[in-house]
Amino acid sequence: MTPVSQAVPLRADCIADSAGGLTFDVTSAGVTEAAHLVLRHREGHEEVTLPLTPATTGRLRAALPSSVALPEGHWDAYARVTEGEPHRLAPGAMQVHSLASRVPYETRQGNLSVECRVPATPLARPCRQMPGVRP
Repeated sequence: MTPVSQAVPLRADCIADSAGGLTFDVTSAGVTEAAHLVLRHREGHEEVTLPLTPATTGRLRAALPSSVALPEGHWDAYARVTEGEPHRLAPGAMQVHSLASRVPYETRQGNLSVECRVPATPLARPCRQMPGVRP
């Protein structure tokens, strides 16, 4: 088994698309066992586990499709190798679409987290008629 060092945290590049999907590309640091990306909701006890699969040399990829519901709030990102304890991920490059409802960011402690927001849908809200104004 290849241990995951706390001294050198795994780094994840993120892509957040306009539909709400997230892609995480994690440096593999020689990990050869089963690995997972874990998102934990800060305010609740919810957890989402995604498989990390080989993407390119030295990189593992996890994808969170927009069809997977995540409650609003902040989600901390971890990597778990085999059945070991998960370790926090460090943020790498981030590509975030301006309409993304799931936004990866770096915490004050230098860790990777994701903020889930309710997408703004101004067309779904009824317009109020201003008094004295006719359409």
